[in-house]
Amino acid sequence: MLTAEEEGGQVKSHKYWEPRNYGPLKLISLSERRVSLDSSFLKTSPKRRSVGTALNGPASPDLNVPFILVRKFTLEHIEHPFSPMREITQLQYSSWPDFGAPAHPAHILGLIEHTDAVVRSSQPATSSPFSAESAAAAQRRPILVHCSAGCGRTGTFCAVDSVLGLLRRQRLQKKRNKEENSSGGSDGEGQVGMRKLELNDEGDNAWLNRDDEDLICKVVSDFRDQRLSMVQSLRQFALCYETVLEWFSRQSPLDSGKRKA
Repeated sequence: MLTAEEEGGQVKSHKYWEPRNYGPLKLISLSERRVSLDSSFLKTSPKRRSVGTALNGPASPDLNVPFILVRKFTLEHIEHPFSPMREITQLQYSSWPDFGAPAHPAHILGLIEHTDAVVRSSQPATSSPFSAESAAAAQRRPILVHCSAGCGRTGTFCAVDSVLGLLRRQRLQKKRNKEENSSGGSDGEGQVGMRKLELNDEGDNAWLNRDDEDLICKVVSDFRDQRLSMVQSLRQFALCYETVLEWFSRQSPLDSGKRKA
């Protein structure tokens, strides 16, 4: 949820998470906590607090500190009492003004990282993020994203999240190609890496081995074929690039195999 309940005196979202009956559906609230995205997350000091630090006790009175509200609740169908309840984790980020952008792209990265952590916690511990098992688990536990109209802030978040997923796949593919090419000889089976590179340069996977593809533009264009006005304003379009650049600044070279703290 990428909006406050109200902005400028206008209702942006109803409180659909309140515990009560919604027709045949019964909602039960389990917990609510606040996760800080404070200024320490923006610093490069190794002593900075992580994005997943929860604030215990009452809410902080400093409204300038962005945060995520993490709610957990269950849904059950009263006409199917023996069916398992569906447990839902809701993340609400309310510091993103309509048609605008957050104070820093690192806040979007923090929200994406926390979303990824929630997804990982619902998947089998042994599954790879690109495995068939992981894909099947994602189908069982889909992520729903919304703001008010469902195009500006929603489109920006989804575009950045999708592009980061593509970039992770691209870095993994380049690392594999480099390892296979460096371990192979000049002929015969030593050309496995080069053959793989040639195969990946065909069809829909050509982007995996190219650095001149504007993945943000392509993803946004694809989204707009499905939903009008996705990434609604120029400021939001620029935010996509700023957030991806912020992500790049945190990555270590492929040779090291490590990620910056």
